[in-house]
Amino acid sequence: MSMTAVLRLVRLLILIGRFDAMYKQTMNVAKGVGLGLLTGAAVAAIGTKAMSGSHRKAAHMKKNASRAIHTVGSLIGDMEKMLR
Repeated sequence: MSMTAVLRLVRLLILIGRFDAMYKQTMNVAKGVGLGLLTGAAVAAIGTKAMSGSHRKAAHMKKNASRAIHTVGSLIGDMEKMLR
């Protein structure tokens, strides 16, 4: 086997390894997105049930949810800044 053929074979194996790694990473992202959607649907269902209570309780829950969403948004923004 010539040296050129060996180098081409090694290059092909590296390329296949890269595609495999990208595929695995993409699948992890897809799993995370799916889990996030399921969690959001569950929270929405629980929130709808909780909001059918008294007005004061519903207003308090809305206020707490708004604070939590703001906190998570800030956390994601900070993480993005750290990664830059």
